[in-house]
Amino acid sequence: MKKIGISAAAAIGLIIVLVFGVNRFLAIYTHHDEKIPVPVLYGLEVPEVERLLDELGLRYEVRDSLFQEGMPRNAVLSQDPDTNEFVKEGRIIYISINASETPKIRMPDLNHKNINQAIMIIESMGLKVGKIDTTQDIAEDAVLEQKINGKKIKPDAEIGQGTVIDLVIGDGGNEQGVMTGDVDVPDLVGLSLGESRIILDAYGLRVGTVVGKGNISDSSEATVVAQIPSYSGGLKIRKGSKVSITIKQ
Repeated sequence: MKKIGISAAAAIGLIIVLVFGVNRFLAIYTHHDEKIPVPVLYGLEVPEVERLLDELGLRYEVRDSLFQEGMPRNAVLSQDPDTNEFVKEGRIIYISINASETPKIRMPDLNHKNINQAIMIIESMGLKVGKIDTTQDIAEDAVLEQKINGKKIKPDAEIGQGTVIDLVIGDGGNEQGVMTGDVDVPDLVGLSLGESRIILDAYGLRVGTVVGKGNISDSSEATVVAQIPSYSGGLKIRKGSKVSITIKQ
């Protein structure tokens, strides 16, 4: 019985030693105790990402390709895991990169649409509103021409995302209200409706549609929260054009 007890104790001891040894081996082999902080990859191009992660013992995989204007081609837009999270050696970092080419889209048909609707369509498609001119026509505020770089562009033509679209709209056909020349689009956001009317008049522009958000007791004292066309340095429109306003009190 004594020998059996000693043998059993020895076996248990051997098992404990083996388990400890295996765990220790696995910890060393898999770097179980080592954690690597994920570096900032945003804005880096793919070759830089590969070099940096390789130095840290990490890998990467491109999850998808998006388009963000103003970012370098093939630059990282997002990463997972995020910056400063801790991972094991060999971990894959998933990245989304900026497209190597500007995506192509089809030019929308804006003809005869109200200017406000046309602007919403342009912006929703990732395009930009450029110069807005007026011409004498009974179709007031309706788009009569759509242009790129001064040339008419047909609906469904292939163009690059982010392209600037210039528009020509009708002025209502009232010759008495037609003035010549271009003026800058003033910045009305933050001003009262009364102040905006004075500024538009000084610029030779007219107040277009006024949309109220929420309860408004005195529209003249309400604050402008949005305008169409939006203010943008250098953006010009024809004198006599309308500027639509959204107000809130």
